[in-house]
Amino acid sequence: MNNETRPLEDSLIFSQNCKYILSLLNEEVSSTSWFLSNGIHKIGRLPEKEIILDDVTVSRHHALINVDDEDISITDEQSTNGIFINGDLLTESSLKSGDRLQIGKYSLIVTKTE
Repeated sequence: MNNETRPLEDSLIFSQNCKYILSLLNEEVSSTSWFLSNGIHKIGRLPEKEIILDDVTVSRHHALINVDDEDISITDEQSTNGIFINGDLLTESSLKSGDRLQIGKYSLIVTKTE
């Protein structure tokens, strides 16, 4: 995890570069949200990923989220269980605020900050 995708609990002030927030809806996880600024954000089970979802239902290299100013998209990295966007199994998709993601056992929601 780096400063661009740190959990919300690490900072009470929103980063001015933050375009979106990715939030976990599963209650058992303590760090529940990450700031998403411009760039590529890696999701997976490995500790070097920016967004770590530590469960066997999540691949080591599961997905990439790309934020480019007002645009946000997700791409599956040929994961075992895929990614579901609003209930549909997709390999890549544009996202918008309010979209729900399922990655392994984790449910997440995308929220625009502005």
